[in-house]
Amino acid sequence: MVVYLLTMAPTLSWSHHGADGGDLVRAVAEGSIPHPPGFPTYLLLGEAFIRLPMRNPAWRLNLMSAVAAAGAAGLTVVAVQRLPGRVSQLSALGAGLSLGLAPLFWSQALIAEVYAPTALFGAAVILLSLSEARPWIRGAVWGLGMGAHPTLIFLVPMVLYRAVRRDRWGEKARSEVRIGLAALVGWGAMYGPVLLSRNGAPSPWADVDTVDGWWALVSGRLYRGYVFGLPLTAWPQRLLAWAGILARQFTPVGALLVVVGWVAMWRKRKALAVGSLVSFGGFAAYTLGHDTSDSLVYLVPALPLAALWLGLGFDGAVSWLRDHLADTGWAGGARWGSALVVVVPLVQAVVFWRGMDLSGDWTAMAWAERTLEEVPPSAVLLTHSDAHTFTLWYAHQVLERRPDIVVVDRDLWYREVYRKQVAAELDVAVVDPTLSAQAAARRTDRAVVSATD
Repeated sequence: MVVYLLTMAPTLSWSHHGADGGDLVRAVAEGSIPHPPGFPTYLLLGEAFIRLPMRNPAWRLNLMSAVAAAGAAGLTVVAVQRLPGRVSQLSALGAGLSLGLAPLFWSQALIAEVYAPTALFGAAVILLSLSEARPWIRGAVWGLGMGAHPTLIFLVPMVLYRAVRRDRWGEKARSEVRIGLAALVGWGAMYGPVLLSRNGAPSPWADVDTVDGWWALVSGRLYRGYVFGLPLTAWPQRLLAWAGILARQFTPVGALLVVVGWVAMWRKRKALAVGSLVSFGGFAAYTLGHDTSDSLVYLVPALPLAALWLGLGFDGAVSWLRDHLADTGWAGGARWGSALVVVVPLVQAVVFWRGMDLSGDWTAMAWAERTLEEVPPSAVLLTHSDAHTFTLWYAHQVLERRPDIVVVDRDLWYREVYRKQVAAELDVAVVDPTLSAQAAARRTDRAVVSATD
């Protein structure tokens, strides 16, 4: 948490794939709905953090990401100690620190995004699956987690691995049913009452007054084309790039220990080894096949699974070094083994700090301030990228800069619910759907300008 506070962005940031942050902060601040699938659990948590009497609204949700990421690392420490074989506290602590300082995980702890809170719920589900928690508790937490991001559905094998181990089919089936029903109730509570309660404030993304509008939002209809939309010819290159980035997360030594740890898990409890690997594989396949440049962030909630294997790997390496060096007659073997657990996260902190540090990143807000200053009075400001649109939404609607202008996103213009919202802001009765955003804006008495880089 200290590391996160020292490197956290001071406001909205475009770094670390943070372009969506402005939309999320706007939705939380206005009591509205963000882009699909709506992220109701994130909104619910954000309601608490955005009320903090500290700095600016974006910083408060950056802080929420930091708290969530630190919490996920802490829960992972406890989860590692629940693994078979009585993993030492030092190895568990090393795994949690390495998870928290993995660059992909660290990056999402510093900005307003959904992935750190999702990882927190994912780590909680993993811990409950390794504990003697009741099935309905596991299911409920899992369902709430899917309200932070639906990719937690890939934890199915991890959640159910205990049920699969039962000897009698009837007992196994009852456990699975209780988990499934509790997850459905948790998911339904988030995407039902919580999300619907926010429909009073206008949203550029959805009108959930109808069943079709609600389902279009929560099912992510707008983005379905990206899911496993990567052309097959691009898979080999994506796979090589992804493998290199993944090996970098825990350093090459840590990556080797992750593999060693999974093998040790296989030897001690095969059902857990298979369940955790299949869950991780689900996240990995979704990440690989998603046809966007920032798809790697979908792997963040899966990293606590890798940290479990790393904890076992640390424990095995410490034991091996202690025993091997003891055979040579060197009394310091135990200390060298323990040092390995400390060295990996220390190397991560030193090597990745500069690339992660956003403490001086004012780029997005500097651009927004400059752009808004240059816009003529009462103008229509046209945008053409998510980063620009969402940042201007935050500055214009949340911080209430330049209330005289209207920001119009040309890509969202084709959506009827958005055109109606723009018509209300422009104070016109109807916006002709056959007109482009620029043509419609020029039919008003306002000046029309385009946002530039």
